[in-house]
Amino acid sequence: MTFKGDHDSVPSSSDQPLTAAAPPSGGTSSRRRPGPNTAAGKEKVALNAIKSGLTSVRPILPGESRADWDAFRRAIIDDLAPNSPVATELAEGVAFAFWRRRRVIAHQLAVLDERQHLEPASARLLPHPLDIEKIIRYEAHISRQVHQGMHELEAMRAERRGQPSPLVRVDHNGAGTLDAAESA
Repeated sequence: MTFKGDHDSVPSSSDQPLTAAAPPSGGTSSRRRPGPNTAAGKEKVALNAIKSGLTSVRPILPGESRADWDAFRRAIIDDLAPNSPVATELAEGVAFAFWRRRRVIAHQLAVLDERQHLEPASARLLPHPLDIEKIIRYEAHISRQVHQGMHELEAMRAERRGQPSPLVRVDHNGAGTLDAAESA
Protein backbone atom coordinates (compact mmCIF):
# COMPACT_ATOMS: atom_id res chain seq x y z
CA MET A 1 0.00 0.00 0.00
CA THR A 2 1.34 3.43 -0.89
CA PHE A 3 0.88 6.39 1.41
CA LYS A 4 1.43 10.01 0.73
CA GLY A 5 5.03 10.84 1.37
CA ASP A 6 6.35 7.36 0.49
CA HIS A 7 9.22 7.32 -1.95
CA ASP A 8 7.20 4.82 -4.03
CA SER A 9 4.53 7.46 -4.80
CA VAL A 10 3.77 8.93 -8.20
CA PRO A 11 6.76 10.81 -9.53
CA SER A 12 6.53 14.59 -9.43
CA SER A 13 7.07 16.83 -12.40
CA SER A 14 10.62 17.44 -11.20
CA ASP A 15 11.30 13.68 -11.51
CA GLN A 16 10.20 13.62 -15.16
CA PRO A 17 12.99 13.57 -17.74
CA LEU A 18 13.56 16.86 -19.46
CA THR A 19 13.00 17.00 -23.23
CA ALA A 20 14.30 19.48 -25.72
CA ALA A 21 11.81 22.04 -26.93
CA ALA A 22 10.29 21.29 -30.29
CA PRO A 23 12.03 23.21 -33.05
CA PRO A 24 9.94 26.00 -34.58
CA SER A 25 8.01 24.78 -37.58
CA GLY A 26 8.04 26.64 -40.83
CA GLY A 27 4.32 25.97 -41.36
CA THR A 28 1.30 27.16 -39.45
CA SER A 29 1.52 27.71 -35.75
CA SER A 30 -0.98 26.40 -33.24
CA ARG A 31 -0.98 29.81 -31.59
CA ARG A 32 -3.57 32.39 -32.50
CA ARG A 33 -2.39 34.82 -35.07
CA PRO A 34 -2.60 38.46 -34.05
CA GLY A 35 -5.40 40.43 -35.59
CA PRO A 36 -5.17 43.80 -37.24
CA ASN A 37 -3.48 46.60 -35.35
CA THR A 38 -4.92 49.68 -37.03
CA ALA A 39 -8.37 51.10 -36.34
CA ALA A 40 -9.31 50.73 -40.01
CA GLY A 41 -8.23 47.07 -40.02
CA LYS A 42 -10.14 46.33 -36.82
CA GLU A 43 -13.27 47.98 -38.22
CA LYS A 44 -13.02 45.93 -41.41
CA VAL A 45 -12.67 42.54 -39.68
CA ALA A 46 -15.41 43.36 -37.18
CA LEU A 47 -17.93 42.71 -39.97
CA ASN A 48 -16.45 39.33 -41.04
CA ALA A 49 -19.17 37.23 -39.40
CA ILE A 50 -22.14 39.30 -40.60
CA LYS A 51 -24.27 37.54 -43.20
CA SER A 52 -27.86 38.65 -42.67
CA GLY A 53 -27.32 40.95 -39.68
CA LEU A 54 -30.15 39.25 -37.80
CA THR A 55 -28.04 38.68 -34.68
CA SER A 56 -25.86 41.76 -34.94
CA VAL A 57 -25.69 44.14 -32.01
CA ARG A 58 -24.59 46.94 -34.33
CA PRO A 59 -27.32 49.46 -35.05
CA ILE A 60 -25.94 50.28 -38.51
CA LEU A 61 -24.75 47.60 -40.92
CA PRO A 62 -23.29 47.99 -44.40
CA GLY A 63 -26.11 48.99 -46.71
CA GLU A 64 -28.09 50.71 -43.94
CA SER A 65 -28.30 54.46 -43.52
CA ARG A 66 -27.23 56.22 -40.33
CA ALA A 67 -29.77 58.99 -41.09
CA ASP A 68 -32.59 56.42 -41.47
CA TRP A 69 -31.63 54.77 -38.15
CA ASP A 70 -31.40 58.11 -36.34
CA ALA A 71 -34.81 59.25 -37.67
CA PHE A 72 -36.43 55.89 -36.87
CA ARG A 73 -34.90 55.78 -33.38
CA ARG A 74 -35.95 59.34 -32.61
CA ALA A 75 -39.54 58.65 -33.80
CA ILE A 76 -39.87 55.54 -31.59
CA ILE A 77 -38.38 57.26 -28.55
CA ASP A 78 -40.56 60.35 -29.06
CA ASP A 79 -43.63 58.11 -29.35
CA LEU A 80 -42.77 56.25 -26.14
CA ALA A 81 -42.07 59.57 -24.37
CA PRO A 82 -39.64 58.34 -21.69
CA ASN A 83 -39.37 60.62 -18.67
CA SER A 84 -36.31 59.24 -16.87
CA PRO A 85 -32.90 57.82 -17.75
CA VAL A 86 -34.11 54.25 -17.13
CA ALA A 87 -37.19 54.77 -19.28
CA THR A 88 -34.97 56.25 -22.01
CA GLU A 89 -32.76 53.13 -21.94
CA LEU A 90 -35.84 50.92 -22.23
CA ALA A 91 -37.14 53.03 -25.12
CA GLU A 92 -33.73 52.77 -26.84
CA GLY A 93 -33.92 48.98 -26.52
CA VAL A 94 -37.43 48.91 -27.97
CA ALA A 95 -36.34 51.11 -30.89
CA PHE A 96 -33.38 48.84 -31.63
CA ALA A 97 -35.59 45.73 -31.45
CA PHE A 98 -38.03 47.29 -33.92
CA TRP A 99 -35.10 48.17 -36.20
CA ARG A 100 -33.88 44.56 -36.02
CA ARG A 101 -37.40 43.38 -36.84
CA ARG A 102 -37.12 45.36 -40.07
CA ARG A 103 -33.94 43.39 -40.83
CA VAL A 104 -35.84 40.13 -40.38
CA ILE A 105 -38.47 41.28 -42.87
CA ALA A 106 -35.77 42.39 -45.34
CA HIS A 107 -34.01 39.03 -44.90
CA GLN A 108 -37.24 37.15 -45.53
CA LEU A 109 -37.87 39.11 -48.73
CA ALA A 110 -34.29 38.50 -49.89
CA VAL A 111 -34.65 34.76 -49.27
CA LEU A 112 -37.85 34.74 -51.31
CA ASP A 113 -36.17 36.71 -54.13
CA GLU A 114 -33.41 34.08 -54.28
CA ARG A 115 -36.05 31.37 -54.89
CA GLN A 116 -37.85 33.01 -57.80
CA HIS A 117 -35.96 30.90 -60.35
CA LEU A 118 -37.45 27.64 -58.98
CA GLU A 119 -40.06 25.87 -61.08
CA PRO A 120 -42.91 24.96 -58.70
CA ALA A 121 -44.91 28.00 -57.65
CA SER A 122 -44.99 26.76 -54.07
CA ALA A 123 -41.19 26.87 -53.94
CA ARG A 124 -41.24 30.51 -55.07
CA LEU A 125 -43.82 31.50 -52.43
CA LEU A 126 -42.17 30.00 -49.34
CA PRO A 127 -38.61 30.18 -48.08
CA HIS A 128 -36.63 26.97 -47.69
CA PRO A 129 -37.62 25.15 -44.45
CA LEU A 130 -34.26 25.94 -42.83
CA ASP A 131 -34.72 29.62 -43.68
CA ILE A 132 -38.28 29.58 -42.34
CA GLU A 133 -37.04 28.09 -39.07
CA LYS A 134 -34.36 30.78 -38.71
CA ILE A 135 -36.75 33.60 -39.60
CA ILE A 136 -39.38 32.39 -37.12
CA ARG A 137 -36.78 31.99 -34.36
CA TYR A 138 -35.32 35.49 -34.81
CA GLU A 139 -38.74 37.08 -35.24
CA ALA A 140 -39.95 35.46 -32.00
CA HIS A 141 -36.83 36.55 -30.12
CA ILE A 142 -37.14 40.14 -31.29
CA SER A 143 -40.87 40.17 -30.53
CA ARG A 144 -40.13 39.08 -26.95
CA GLN A 145 -37.58 41.89 -26.63
CA VAL A 146 -40.13 44.46 -27.82
CA HIS A 147 -42.83 43.16 -25.48
CA GLN A 148 -40.48 43.01 -22.49
CA GLY A 149 -39.32 46.60 -23.02
CA MET A 150 -42.88 47.84 -23.53
CA HIS A 151 -44.10 46.03 -20.41
CA GLU A 152 -41.34 47.50 -18.30
CA LEU A 153 -42.12 50.99 -19.57
CA GLU A 154 -45.83 50.46 -18.81
CA ALA A 155 -45.01 49.21 -15.31
CA MET A 156 -42.85 52.27 -14.64
CA ARG A 157 -45.65 54.58 -15.81
CA ALA A 158 -48.21 52.79 -13.64
CA GLU A 159 -45.92 53.03 -10.62
CA ARG A 160 -45.46 56.78 -11.16
CA ARG A 161 -49.24 57.21 -11.29
CA GLY A 162 -49.55 55.29 -8.03
CA GLN A 163 -51.21 52.32 -9.71
CA PRO A 164 -50.11 48.78 -9.01
CA SER A 165 -48.22 47.08 -11.79
CA PRO A 166 -48.97 43.42 -12.46
CA LEU A 167 -46.44 40.89 -11.21
CA VAL A 168 -47.21 38.62 -14.14
CA ARG A 169 -48.22 39.65 -17.60
CA VAL A 170 -49.54 37.25 -20.21
CA ASP A 171 -49.59 38.21 -23.87
CA HIS A 172 -51.55 36.45 -26.52
CA ASN A 173 -52.23 37.07 -30.16
CA GLY A 174 -56.00 36.80 -30.00
CA ALA A 175 -56.10 33.01 -29.92
CA GLY A 176 -58.62 31.73 -27.42
CA THR A 177 -60.20 35.07 -26.64
CA LEU A 178 -63.80 35.26 -25.60
CA ASP A 179 -66.21 37.73 -27.08
CA ALA A 180 -68.36 39.89 -24.79
CA ALA A 181 -71.29 37.42 -24.75
CA GLU A 182 -69.10 34.46 -23.73
CA SER A 183 -67.22 36.32 -21.00
CA ALA A 184 -70.38 37.42 -19.14
